[in-house]
Amino acid sequence: MRHRFALLGLTTLFAGLAFVLTINDFLAISRPVDANILVVEGWIWNSTAIREASVEFNRGHYTWLVTVGGSVSGSGETLTDDNSAELAARQLRELGVDENLIVVLRVPDMTRHRSYASALTLRNWLARSQTRTTAVNVFTVGAHARKSLVLFKRALGPSTKVGVFAGTEDGFDPNRWWMSARGTYVIARKTLGYLYAAFWPLPESLPVSS
Repeated sequence: MRHRFALLGLTTLFAGLAFVLTINDFLAISRPVDANILVVEGWIWNSTAIREASVEFNRGHYTWLVTVGGSVSGSGETLTDDNSAELAARQLRELGVDENLIVVLRVPDMTRHRSYASALTLRNWLARSQTRTTAVNVFTVGAHARKSLVLFKRALGPSTKVGVFAGTEDGFDPNRWWMSARGTYVIARKTLGYLYAAFWPLPESLPVSS
């Protein structure tokens, strides 16, 4: 009996250690595809990643850079000037991206399904504008990447390839995330976020712009 408990304890210890050492690499995935549209999640507008997104756009073969996001002021469904997609677009223009190549997609502020709502807004814009694409790359930050990849794939469907870039995480050292309260909080939240993205039964539509 003691041997079994000891074996169980060691197994649990090694499983926990494996989780700690590998979970950030799993979540903070960069897996781009050959795409003509770069999608920048608006909420990264004030991070190091926004500069990285501008570099990626300028060196890539993209036709459009699309910023998509909701309110940053918590103003409900009111689409004010404090919109993350607008702020991201402003930053990207200042970083040298041609404003004629930027498309701003504003999403009403939502308490749930915010990343999925952004993905659906992109889908609706592609259909409405009749923009031709077979692939998009999504630029986000760190451990949010895996969740974004899954949700944009679910929203856009099998006919559109989706890639992702995990921009630099400013809030903590991703290689030692367990050493800070911020890192522990973010990794725990993004792990749950990935599980939600992968397995939660999401609706085909949400109250977003069509």
